[in-house]
Amino acid sequence: MHDNQLVDLISDIVRGSPSEIIQEVLDIIQNWEGAPTDYQKTKLLSSIHSPLIKSKLIKLLDCWALQYPALTSEGMLLSIQTALGTLNRIEIPPLELIWTGPEGLSTNLRRTDQALLELINNANEQLLVVSFAVYKAQPIIDAIEKAILRNVKVVICLEDSDESQGKLTLSGVKAFSSAHFNLATFYIWPKENRPHTIDGKCGSLHAKIAVADRKNVFISSANLTDYAMDLNMEMGVLIDDRVIGDQVVQLFSEMIINLILQKI
Repeated sequence: MHDNQLVDLISDIVRGSPSEIIQEVLDIIQNWEGAPTDYQKTKLLSSIHSPLIKSKLIKLLDCWALQYPALTSEGMLLSIQTALGTLNRIEIPPLELIWTGPEGLSTNLRRTDQALLELINNANEQLLVVSFAVYKAQPIIDAIEKAILRNVKVVICLEDSDESQGKLTLSGVKAFSSAHFNLATFYIWPKENRPHTIDGKCGSLHAKIAVADRKNVFISSANLTDYAMDLNMEMGVLIDDRVIGDQVVQLFSEMIINLILQKI
């Protein structure tokens, strides 16, 4: 064990967890007298639903109990609060505004398709793609196929025409017709898992997201369609930040684990 292991574990869980979960952990720890007992650890972990956050918390609690048993709960609280305060003072992660719209303007913003293609082409290990509609965006589809051929693990979450109650007439999965897409994993949001209005109308999978290697994040109003890439007025951001990338991937992974999104 190196001297900074506890510091690293605290930093990891603070950077990778929503603030409300951190506060929940603090509220529980403050009632302990010192390093957690097995019962206290089990009770705390039972309140955490995210498998990734739970795994990080187990490492932190085990390190505390086994390597720093003399550390008081007040000391751990102060350490976590200090890490949280430091994180809150960090500058906003680098981001780039991206846009598709009328030509001839003075803006120097990059086009939506340029930014998205760059993200996909630079993916080395993992690629998450989320879209409401997919239609005639062949350069984007070709780039995703090339990522698969580079052995990138590709997960694609799409709206489905059968599940959308008529909001979408053509299922996006049909756009991925190449045999190579058998190596990708596709998910939809079944209508029985969606919130409904009193008269039975359900919500939509309306997010438009791409994340490469849990670090490069594309969030946009643009669907994966030729209109969105060439004709519509669309705007979004390209973010280079592992914390945000982890949060997005973790969110969709949790929905997959809990069968909110289901494999097709």
